[in-house]
Amino acid sequence: MSEHVIRRIESRDGRQYVEIMARDDGLFRFVESTEMSDEGYVFWTPTHWSGIFDDADHAEREARATLPWLRSQILT
Repeated sequence: MSEHVIRRIESRDGRQYVEIMARDDGLFRFVESTEMSDEGYVFWTPTHWSGIFDDADHAEREARATLPWLRSQILT
């Protein structure tokens, strides 16, 4: 199953982002990634995976409702 990023939203501090993904079967999901560090190395790692949605807007609405940093970014 392949998928590609159709939308990316970054946190204000640049340490997290969420990508809305389109799958080749016509469904969508989102994946949150967070900047981490360990022993002086900085890297990105997935920290939240969503379920599957019928459209990209539904996936984004769920990301905004689920991820605290993204929800607070809307309110301020």
